[in-house]
Amino acid sequence: MRQTKESDSMSTKEFQLVNSDCVPMTIEIATEFRDMEASPTERELDPRRVVHLRKKAEAGQLVTFHWASAEVDGKEVRMNGQHSSTMLADLNGDFPQELYVHLDRYKVRDRKALALLFRQFDDKKSSRTPSDVSGAYQGLFSDLSDVPKATAKLGIEAIVWHHKQIEGTPVPAGDSVYEWFDRAQHYPFLIWLGELLTRKTPEMKKKELVAAMYATFDASEVKAKEFWKFVAAGGKDFDDAHPAAMLDTWLLSIKDITDSSKRPKPANYYQAGVYAFNAFCDDRQLKKINTKTDKGWYEPIV
Repeated sequence: MRQTKESDSMSTKEFQLVNSDCVPMTIEIATEFRDMEASPTERELDPRRVVHLRKKAEAGQLVTFHWASAEVDGKEVRMNGQHSSTMLADLNGDFPQELYVHLDRYKVRDRKALALLFRQFDDKKSSRTPSDVSGAYQGLFSDLSDVPKATAKLGIEAIVWHHKQIEGTPVPAGDSVYEWFDRAQHYPFLIWLGELLTRKTPEMKKKELVAAMYATFDASEVKAKEFWKFVAAGGKDFDDAHPAAMLDTWLLSIKDITDSSKRPKPANYYQAGVYAFNAFCDDRQLKKINTKTDKGWYEPIV
């Protein structure tokens, strides 16, 4: 796309697109954009962002960049593309092939309009959220199509938490955790979780508690399904000392704790879930839920 005719209504607009081109990326273009005078609205260069982009380049994960400049007070300034142009210009002999860049050039009414134009790039409400990324990976696997997206996301995060905190095994970082949707061995758990958790069980939608569900499900699918169904129902046969009832009562009581320092820590949720499950398997009544972590993690029994 290319637009070169300026609108006569520029005087009524804060900014106006002058032209737009999509061209093959070259080191000359990257260097020119890196060295262009920056808009006063531009963020400070963050070396971590540059490193992040460099790693994507090394992994062959770069897509077409969207860079923009603006004419203000008779000169052209860079509006968007600082980090990516810096990264690319420093690649030298490792410059990627078959890469394109979308170049937009604007004319702004005044310096104040630069800030308004700056806000249009990488708008928070338009950016990819973890939920978006999770849903994208989940959508690749038809076996999980009936699992509510929020529940599937919670389930994967809980599984990853368990592997990292309980098993001490390496796990992906950031949004890469959702790549674990390709692990078919977790599908029975995720499908069951989608049936168990509903709008009526908000107190059970805690990542570390779901990690306990995962651990117990892995130990004994039959007993886990029976126990957690009772928890979701608030207990069994009006027995207040039943492990499922005690756990449900403990979970519901947390919302009434106003002092944040007295609220359970993430690990306490995991311990509470496994502790109550073990009591259920032993057919024991409970007087309280033990959530201590000083003697290590509880292990589900079978």
